[in-house]
Amino acid sequence: MTKHVLCCLGLAVMIGLPCRSNELPRLTPMLGSSVVKAVMKYFGSEGTEQATKYITKQGGKEVIERVTSTASRQGGDELLEQVARITQTHGPDAISAIDNVPSIAPVVKAINELPEAQAKQALSRLAAGTTGRELGETVAKHGTVVLKAELKHPGVGGSLARKLGSEGGELATELTTDQAIALARHADDIAKLPPTQRSGILSLIRKDAERMFGFIGRFVENNPGKVLFTAAGTTIILQESERMLGGDEIVFDADGNPVVVTKPGMLGRPAVMAADTAKHVSDNYLRPLFYAGLAFVVFFSGVVVWRKLGRGTGADA
Repeated sequence: MTKHVLCCLGLAVMIGLPCRSNELPRLTPMLGSSVVKAVMKYFGSEGTEQATKYITKQGGKEVIERVTSTASRQGGDELLEQVARITQTHGPDAISAIDNVPSIAPVVKAINELPEAQAKQALSRLAAGTTGRELGETVAKHGTVVLKAELKHPGVGGSLARKLGSEGGELATELTTDQAIALARHADDIAKLPPTQRSGILSLIRKDAERMFGFIGRFVENNPGKVLFTAAGTTIILQESERMLGGDEIVFDADGNPVVVTKPGMLGRPAVMAADTAKHVSDNYLRPLFYAGLAFVVFFSGVVVWRKLGRGTGADA
């Protein structure tokens, strides 16, 4: 056995690889890789055969080589060690996920910021072909919140973050799944709005999601085929938000322009609030003052009449 092969055998024993001579030619170039060592540590001493099978027979060798090369190119030894640590914790899923994303460093950072259970789920999502690659691209732009949104609403949360940015991702983590799906139906239109209007709409949803989605649902039901979140429609929503949330509607005039109308049989929310306030002031302040003033007038009038009568009686005497 040559000195080179003996060295390979010694290193194989160190990292737990079974020493089969027919596997050495394939393993020799990889035995020093920190990622390979991480795979072996993940499977443990009792899983060396499974680890070797992954590396030599399931395409693991090629994937590890790509990941090692890309990580070294993008972030040097420091990033390569971070990849190794994630691999040691999560195994081949981590390698598949990292191999599927265009930019490794931000994905590694995002994974490290998640609890371990969520990190494993996130790696599975990132490893999922084209959708996983898109998710990785979005993580590179907007960070960990993308993964949190995707884990809460699989197939929807990541899309919201991709279209609406980190603000959309954060909002998605606060919504129910039904609400996230409803928002996703309008995400393309909201994404086209100027930044100020887009942020205004997302802020309205965050403040009162239930009433906002109620308003959106009524609009869709009453205006099939119409787009709610145009620049003109959004301007009205932001200016008249209390009316919208209070039950008023947006309709289109003869020229196709959006206008606000009060729903038949209902007062707009501001009108209701004003009426309630007026009633409260009347019941608790104005009415007591009115009665007190009336009592004073009656009393004063009585005193005047009594005094006049008194003078008249004195003169007659």
